[in-house]
Amino acid sequence: MILIDYSQVALANILSFQRELKSEDEKGVKNLIRHCILSTLKYYRKRYHKEYGEMVICCDGRYYWRRDVFQYYKAGRKKARAASDLDWGLIFDTMAEIREEIKEHFPYKVLHHEKNEADDIIAALVHHTNTFGNHEKVIIISSDKDFKQLQKYGNVDQWSPMQKKKVVLKMTEYDNFTTEHIVKGDAGDGVPNVLSPDDIFTREGVRQKPVSRKRLLEFLEQGKDACRTEEERKNWDRNVSLIDLFAIPEQIKNDIIEDYLNNRPAGDRMTIYNYLMANRCHLLMEEVEDF
Repeated sequence: MILIDYSQVALANILSFQRELKSEDEKGVKNLIRHCILSTLKYYRKRYHKEYGEMVICCDGRYYWRRDVFQYYKAGRKKARAASDLDWGLIFDTMAEIREEIKEHFPYKVLHHEKNEADDIIAALVHHTNTFGNHEKVIIISSDKDFKQLQKYGNVDQWSPMQKKKVVLKMTEYDNFTTEHIVKGDAGDGVPNVLSPDDIFTREGVRQKPVSRKRLLEFLEQGKDACRTEEERKNWDRNVSLIDLFAIPEQIKNDIIEDYLNNRPAGDRMTIYNYLMANRCHLLMEEVEDF
């Protein structure tokens, strides 16, 4: 499988056209976003199809189940986008529209669940390929470092569109990577380190309590047993539930796998061609066989 982290892959390409995205020509902006997304999907299918098989488009839902667990999850992203001069509403609405067009016209499975992230879908599919013994080769197209966790399975590769290189985690580094990620949290997702309270990133002028090298080594050696207080143990559990891709609730994984197994793509080469023609994607029409 070629597992596409839809939002990540799309935005990595779209945001390279900052000036064009600020145009007042809404139709032109939407056409640009469409061309960016479709040309990127075509590129990855052409590059990896022979080795890894077909693409699965893995999409973020609008509401994340992790916010039910932790109210501050990714809370800072909305604030950062509000400070941007890009029309994020138009960008995300167009991405959602194109996601549905891909589902209708292209021969790819598109998985989209309202309360799941692409991370959940990708992790569930990787677990599935290994649980039932087929161990088919998988490549994850995403720059998200969290997916390094899935390289615990020997059949998983990852390509970073941002770094333009493979993301490689040596098996000898796996346990330390996962533990360190849990201990340090993920500031980009609003997840504090295990020494800091839930709301630390909402407090003006207040920083996280730093994790010293000595404490980190204790955690790497002892895991959760290195927690010294009940608060630290609670924070450890918080971070495991938000970060560890092996800790996704079973019902969520089961729902994803059921959707994957029952998903029947509607499109073929003719529907792709007709779609590209209708949307005046003339350059892509010339390479329709690469989709």
